[in-house]
Amino acid sequence: MHSDNIAISLDLINRHYQEPNRNRYESRYFWEELYTLIAASGFSAIEIPYEPVWQFGGRSGVPFNRYCVATKYGDAANYRSLLESSGISRVSGVTFDPNLFMRNANLDFYFGATGHFAREAITHAADLGASYFAISPSPFYGRVAQYHPDIENNLESFTARTVKLLGDLAITAEDVGINLLLRNEYWSLFHGERILSLADALPETVKLDIDTANLFVAGIPAATFIEAQIGRIDCVHLTDTDFVDTQTVWKSANPEFPRERATQVFRDPGTGSVDLAGIAALLDKLDYRGPITCSARQTRDPFRALLRTRLLLNQLQK
Repeated sequence: MHSDNIAISLDLINRHYQEPNRNRYESRYFWEELYTLIAASGFSAIEIPYEPVWQFGGRSGVPFNRYCVATKYGDAANYRSLLESSGISRVSGVTFDPNLFMRNANLDFYFGATGHFAREAITHAADLGASYFAISPSPFYGRVAQYHPDIENNLESFTARTVKLLGDLAITAEDVGINLLLRNEYWSLFHGERILSLADALPETVKLDIDTANLFVAGIPAATFIEAQIGRIDCVHLTDTDFVDTQTVWKSANPEFPRERATQVFRDPGTGSVDLAGIAALLDKLDYRGPITCSARQTRDPFRALLRTRLLLNQLQK
């Protein structure tokens, strides 16, 4: 793997669920120290999740949308300067998921809000100097079904509106020099290989963001999928898991936290069952030179996860 292309996602800090003292995670000092620790762990690039919910607490130090960045640093340029002084040379990409906006039976609200905030996030990604904007093409299947129990009968029309939304976002992204990517997620309306038919309906500029743990949970051999789709892949997320979905958890309202049994879906990279070494070797064999993002989402110890991820990369890059 080309080390210059490797970043770590800030999703390793879970503001919503991790440890009792959540207020610490909403403080500017916490994040500014974290950047130095990320750099000390050997990462010079970060990926940032875009979460509109934090705009309603604009004084928060969580750097996950343009409102918070502007409140704390004035603008994206000042924030980038802070990152650079902390040892972070670039923001590789920005991710976005629309779950927040699937909250009632009004699809006009969902598509309108998703489009508005996604365009805002794309502009923010450009201001941060990111190369890609990776979007989840749908909310959780179970979240959609909660408000639209007839979704299977109306999947064609929902897909058509999704294609229109993503096509418009692709134009916005291209105008500001950002690559629009589709994230594969086992809980999506476009789970598994359904993501391919969605991509086929979009401009060729729209590429795929492949998440290795999500492929594992969906029961799709990662090596086979990556080799077949390498020409349309523009980001690979190295994620890990031990989770096997034997109870149709992917259709539940909150599939990242299965209610059927207490379990952690995602694991720190290198501690699960995904063959990350084999995937890394395949990417080298295919001469893949695009972004590679390490993600320790749901980690119980973000600082240990940093070191575990660095250990894994050291082993993969020997």
